[in-house]
Amino acid sequence: MRQYAGEQFIFSAVTATGTGTAFYVPDFMHLFFILSSASSANFTIKFQGSYSDSAPNFSSAQSNTNRWDYVQVRDMQNNSAIDGDTGVAFAGTDDVRQFECNVNGLKWICATITARSAGAISLRLQAFSNN
Repeated sequence: MRQYAGEQFIFSAVTATGTGTAFYVPDFMHLFFILSSASSANFTIKFQGSYSDSAPNFSSAQSNTNRWDYVQVRDMQNNSAIDGDTGVAFAGTDDVRQFECNVNGLKWICATITARSAGAISLRLQAFSNN
């Protein structure tokens, strides 16, 4: 039977740049993100993943001992791929967007908000196993 981990907040109505809550996800094969904004949000968000056994510091620079990278997501609206280094940008028009992440054995998942100048941002994670 397919297992659902429940909806988890990476960000909840944040109004500043920064790194969200990281989640340990090795037991899940399917990760979905629900991104929503309010108050004419203007920002870029980038999704991050790691294969490290212990949690990396997603808010610090990547290094030999802090192994993580930006990961690609797929827009559930039109199945377009969004490069991890580019991220998703909102430019003053509030929206709700849904994305899928190809997990491929990732152990940790997170996100970082960059270049924010307005609005509030929420990002939820839904994780499913294949069992």
